[in-house]
Amino acid sequence: MSEQGPWADMASENATPVQQSPPGSMANSSSAANAPNDQMPGHPSFRRQRASRACETCHARKVRCDAASLGVPCTNCVAFSIECKIPTPKRKKTAGKKDTDSEQGSYVETERSPGIRSDVFPSREAAIPREFAPEKFGINTASGMPQTEASEAYAAQQQVNNGTYVQYMKPKFARAPIKEAGRVAYLGESSNLSLLVQDRHGTTDVVHYPLPENIRGARARINELDHVEIEILHQRGAFLLPPRPLCDELVDAYFQWIAPVVPVINRTKFMRRYRDSKNPPSLLLLQAILLAGSRVCNNPQLMDANGSTTPAAMTFYKRAKALYDANYEDDRVTIVQSLILMGWYWEGPEGKAYETGDFFTNARVDLGADVTKNVFYWSRVAVIVAQGSGMHRRQDSNTLEPVEGSQLSRADKRLWKRIWWTLFTRDRSVAVALGRPCCINIEDSDVEMISSDDFLDDEPDRPAEYQPDPIHVQFFLNYVKLCEIMGLVLAQQYSVASKRRLNAIDLTHSDMALADWLQNCPPEVNWKPQRHHFWSALLHSNY
Repeated sequence: MSEQGPWADMASENATPVQQSPPGSMANSSSAANAPNDQMPGHPSFRRQRASRACETCHARKVRCDAASLGVPCTNCVAFSIECKIPTPKRKKTAGKKDTDSEQGSYVETERSPGIRSDVFPSREAAIPREFAPEKFGINTASGMPQTEASEAYAAQQQVNNGTYVQYMKPKFARAPIKEAGRVAYLGESSNLSLLVQDRHGTTDVVHYPLPENIRGARARINELDHVEIEILHQRGAFLLPPRPLCDELVDAYFQWIAPVVPVINRTKFMRRYRDSKNPPSLLLLQAILLAGSRVCNNPQLMDANGSTTPAAMTFYKRAKALYDANYEDDRVTIVQSLILMGWYWEGPEGKAYETGDFFTNARVDLGADVTKNVFYWSRVAVIVAQGSGMHRRQDSNTLEPVEGSQLSRADKRLWKRIWWTLFTRDRSVAVALGRPCCINIEDSDVEMISSDDFLDDEPDRPAEYQPDPIHVQFFLNYVKLCEIMGLVLAQQYSVASKRRLNAIDLTHSDMALADWLQNCPPEVNWKPQRHHFWSALLHSNY
């Protein structure tokens, strides 16, 4: 955290980096004086001076120079009777100083980012021409070799990690209690590793296992980041938060308008930590919540001169993405929650807002740019992380007699179910909206259908501070059912295989499923013109 505390003012994220000046071009030296006689070939004192680079005239005219092989003067300067001069390498002394020699076509050394150690990115012995800067082409140097020697601390940690799988073979490991929902390993039945944890009968009904204690949790992540990564996070402002009143408003806006669509956070538990300065919530999750909340918050502090909140959303997005890229958080539940919310930033190609162009052109660019940066990408990554933790499998024992203490807590089970079915809805919705294939195969999951009881956040030792809104609950339950039909329609009408069969029965089946959904839609969220409200209208628009 910064010295001003976690609620420091929002830092500017759009500071323009220092740009290097491109190599200048010299004017044609047609009026230049003739070269001295002692520089002309054939003169008794003529002796060529070897050069390591092109002369100024050849460089300006962008022609081949043979000064490096034949010496000074080069053949071109001799032919045109021009003084042949080799430019002197220029080095920048500070990253923020302007290049005053750019007009003379001088070469400059590539600038280093502030705060980067010189032993990590050592300076080159010779200055590199700007047109061959590392950001344009790769440069093969001895200093570019990767390190092959690890520190003693790293080697010791690797020895501990290598013994991790031994923990899985200890007696009754499969029945060990899961104390932290974010530190769960999943071993599917087809995995070879599952053979290590089978009981004496050769079978096991458990697929979720607690991670051994030697694998540290999120509290130790800050100690594993080197100073370069920490400096990058500081540069991005990842440790900064808006003033507390604005932060409170963004959090409230999230839970009012975003959480009903993606009910992936236990509000009672989150708010308890949000108010606790000694045990704050995950910084990655908080930045993701601020990002999503900024999309529905109308506070003037978030708006630019045009009344748009896009710059503010971009700020929170960059902060959350920097934390995710640095592996700052390793609680897997928190990571999945944050990835879902990071999909709320979607402003065109490469995350840049539009300034010019018509709507249809921008729409076409959107569809081509969302693969690597936006909602399609982040929802897919969230599914991958969730499946890696086993969220697509039942958290209860498959036997008739569950083993005491071998599953997650009831509150964590409910949260996991909400997260999984949220991922299911995001998967279907994004696939329909963008014309992409679905990622989740429902046949690979045995998670029970979500119910109204799964929205309760009560804990054994304390009741929930925030009770679920019945309209929000009914909205999500029926949204899940509607997304099931979306997947059916995609498979039967829009898949590649469906183009070859053209079965009219499939179309009738989909139409009947939609009619049945509409007929059984509860009155609370069944849209009627005379009973209009936001959540019923949103659900009906999806229908």
